[in-house]
Amino acid sequence: MGAGVRLVVFDMAGTTVHDDDLVLECFVAAAGHVGLRVTRDELNARMGQSKRAVFDELARRQAGPGRDAEARALGDRGYEAFCAVLEGAYAKAGVAPIEGAGEVFAWLRSQGTRVALNTGFYRRVTDVIVEGLRWRDAVDAVVCVDDVREGRPAPYMIHEAMQRCGVHGVDEVVVVGDTPSDMLAGRNAGARAVVGVTSGSHTASTLRRCPSTHVLGSVRELPGVIERLGRLTR
Repeated sequence: MGAGVRLVVFDMAGTTVHDDDLVLECFVAAAGHVGLRVTRDELNARMGQSKRAVFDELARRQAGPGRDAEARALGDRGYEAFCAVLEGAYAKAGVAPIEGAGEVFAWLRSQGTRVALNTGFYRRVTDVIVEGLRWRDAVDAVVCVDDVREGRPAPYMIHEAMQRCGVHGVDEVVVVGDTPSDMLAGRNAGARAVVGVTSGSHTASTLRRCPSTHVLGSVRELPGVIERLGRLTR
């Protein structure tokens, strides 16, 4: 059924991992703690990107031109605050999967399609989530922003997942995520399909304005997309 799709690369928070705005609230709390002037909507627009890069960008904007040392210090403080808040939030709330995510992983692998996770989180939090959900053996690769030179919307995490899974052709890859950054990374990677899901931080209308090929309510609906893509290659 999955002929023609050899790899599906999934985002984590909001796509396969239940989020309920937890990451956004941690962004808001960390920015407020260090005095970064940014709106909730601006932070939400940056969901899916490297968290380190987001704080560096916002700090440079606030510090202004020619104040590089001040910007670096502010970015460092913001990112350190975010890490502390995020790790505390996961320790308190635990982690839970999006309903049906594990079953979709198993179905894909039963069809001979490899499964990879990718995320804008750093390695320590990535491992906390994967181990907490017992997904280490449920997927074929886990790529985080620490593994590549640049996070989303750059395509490098997707390409790293391809390398780890032995998949050579971008036309054999489907990318799934819940943010504009996920959609852009999929497009930039040249993926055959870029699937947005509304279980996370953005609405269907927002994701349709991005370079998505499909927009679904949840990853539970993905097998139908994979089957249709497979039939197109026969």
